Amino acid sequence: MLKWLFGGRPAATAPVAAPGPQPARLEITEAGNPLHRLFDAWGLPWRDPRAAVEAREGIRRDPLYDWDTMFVSGAAALPGVLQPWNAGVSDRFAPTLPIVRFSAITWTCDDAEANLRQIASHVAKWIGPAPIGAEYNTEVCRWQAGAAGLQLTTWPPARQSPGLSNDVHAREPRLRTAVHLTATTGFRLPLTAREEAWIEAFQAVATVDPQRTVAQARIVDIAPGETELEYAREPGKHVTRIASRIGYPPDLAALIFCTHQLFVVPREDVLGFTVTRLHRAKGPGGSYLQVRCRTPCYDVPDKTLFLTQSSDPEGVTALGQALAATFDRPCDIGPLFADA
Repeated sequence: MLKWLFGGRPAATAPVAAPGPQPARLEITEAGNPLHRLFDAWGLPWRDPRAAVEAREGIRRDPLYDWDTMFVSGAAALPGVLQPWNAGVSDRFAPTLPIVRFSAITWTCDDAEANLRQIASHVAKWIGPAPIGAEYNTEVCRWQAGAAGLQLTTWPPARQSPGLSNDVHAREPRLRTAVHLTATTGFRLPLTAREEAWIEAFQAVATVDPQRTVAQARIVDIAPGETELEYAREPGKHVTRIASRIGYPPDLAALIFCTHQLFVVPREDVLGFTVTRLHRAKGPGGSYLQVRCRTPCYDVPDKTLFLTQSSDPEGVTALGQALAATFDRPCDIGPLFADA
């Protein structure tokens, strides 16, 4: 989405590199996570429930992008700050859990790469240097510590498609060469003793399609999405046994599955299952299965989590019906849509 917002596709004549430089890996020690210490030093309220931060800071209209946001009034000002530290707002973000993603924008001159080098040098004073390099139509620099991450991104004008325009850039030209910082905390709820027992008794009934899974070693290091926090859990020692599997304990107390995260959904929060079917058109067709879950979000009746997919339009129907019968929940099988 950010590439669409800030630059579009690279120009055909521009040099393109993919996937870009690897992040600098920071060691987590007895002193804690070095990125978490940096976020504390910057005054980011990443430990507080979202509702508490929202009550304290309020929601304002972003003057640059004209959307609702939550500015962090007490956060440290970065060199050349163009947009101070802020967090996105949505009725789908759990109010009882912490904010897991903060962003800011800096600019000091009309040279995207120079701006990136300057802010990267500033960050390096705190946590050491990280490689800088081209990635598609951007220039990036990253640090990683467990599931926590910090990324700097800029969109050099020479790498953007000349046929695209951006109204935001017309309103604020400095954004064309600015640096966007994204701080991701990697927060996941720890497993409770009850959830540990469920996982110890876990029985697999299906596997997740390989196209929608990640390597076991990476699951621990991938931060959950902002709308997934209610259900994502710290995987710890359970990754090897549960990765790419769907199942439940013998007493059916929870639906447990592991795609890019370990998800634990208590039985009482399982509302139903949905099968989406697509027949071949411009796209190849196929099907995917989701579970509908209860959520603490205000005015949001449910959320959906991806379970698995198939290249066959009917490939996940039987599994959806079997899980629905097991948990005594409905299974909604959608009509066949064209895969446009």
